[in-house]
Amino acid sequence: MSINLVVIESMISFLRKNLMIVVSVALPLLVVIFFALASILPGLYATPPAYDLLITHQGRALMAESPVRISLTVQGERLRATVSKSKGPNYGNRPRIFRYDHVSGNVREIDLPIPEDLSELPEGSEIPVPELARLRISNALRAPDGYEFRGYRRGGGLMTELFGGSRNRHNVTITKNGATVRLRLPASDYWYGEVRFLGWVID
Repeated sequence: MSINLVVIESMISFLRKNLMIVVSVALPLLVVIFFALASILPGLYATPPAYDLLITHQGRALMAESPVRISLTVQGERLRATVSKSKGPNYGNRPRIFRYDHVSGNVREIDLPIPEDLSELPEGSEIPVPELARLRISNALRAPDGYEFRGYRRGGGLMTELFGGSRNRHNVTITKNGATVRLRLPASDYWYGEVRFLGWVID
């Protein structure tokens, strides 16, 4: 017992003499722990997403130039891919569609069949997307289960610069009551572009 008391008294004496050092070391650690818990705890109590998410990445491809543009919209609970003409060269004519599977958590690309005679199609022509043709889609930012599309972040930041990786990769975020789900899209061959919300699959 006497040895334990000596150890305890030594520790107390050390803390008194080096209080500022202890506080300067402990305070940043407590802040890190606080923010870690704040980001983890909401996800432990929130229900997982119950609906698939559709998003599109439409940007400027290095070698894709066309006088027409393909626009993706949701109208009448259906996804529509329509052709519009432009006066000058258009580099945003190859949009990509991605579907987040709420069960597996995976993100995969949906095939958008581009006609060979795309530049000859009349204004307002619609391009069918077979995989999504019969699905009901809601374009409300908030899904029926409460999850909401929050946006995206491009690139990998400092870690990408240091350790490599694709700077053309995008991370999409959906949230609900403080819980955050991050969806990582496959790397793109676009040197510029943006990820845009399309809708929730409500079937």
